[in-house]
Amino acid sequence: MKLVSCELSKPILSDENAVTEWIIESPNIFSRYVQELVQQCEGEDGQFVLSHKDKIVDISKNMEIILNPFNVEINSKKILTKLYSELDKLAKSEEMYLETRQIIQSLIEYLLDLEQKSDYILGFEQEIDLALIFKAVGIKHEIIEENYFENLIQYIKIVSSVLGTKIMTFVNLRSYLDDVQLESLLKEANYQEVQILLIENQQRTCLKDTFCYIIDNDQCEIFD
Repeated sequence: MKLVSCELSKPILSDENAVTEWIIESPNIFSRYVQELVQQCEGEDGQFVLSHKDKIVDISKNMEIILNPFNVEINSKKILTKLYSELDKLAKSEEMYLETRQIIQSLIEYLLDLEQKSDYILGFEQEIDLALIFKAVGIKHEIIEENYFENLIQYIKIVSSVLGTKIMTFVNLRSYLDDVQLESLLKEANYQEVQILLIENQQRTCLKDTFCYIIDNDQCEIFD
């Protein structure tokens, strides 16, 4: 995928680079670009344009931006809604259809029996919303690790498989991870076919196989 801005002379992300480290030294420019990306990831309009095979695609459906690596939520409402939708499709698939119908019929018979034993005349939907059942029993992704780094790895796996996220953007991630951890995270992202954009406010040691894009304090663009 390619991420461009009309203000910049080169793409920030491209098909040739799985990882970009975007270093923005000016605090004002840094905060402006980060804020705009956050807004576009939330569905608002902005100057950044994301494309896939020369076709413009929705940033909010393809990119996640992480401002705080300690606060990633693998069971956010957005993730669980998509998970329940996938489970609903699986339950209604040819493989699971008969078993699902038997369970729903048993549940209806149970509700009718419950009505008979109560003092009330009750009504209920014959077509049961499985997603509501999933929510009621608290289906969610199990948190495997308490370590924030391992949570980040798990988050990448989940958002790529459940949400179909193609780009993970991290802000100042190198302030939290050492180079060994970062290489491990990039390796996992590559395995999941997820592009990584690292937005940093200062230059550090160069990362292997990474496109380095610098905007210095004088707003000069430097490529490495």
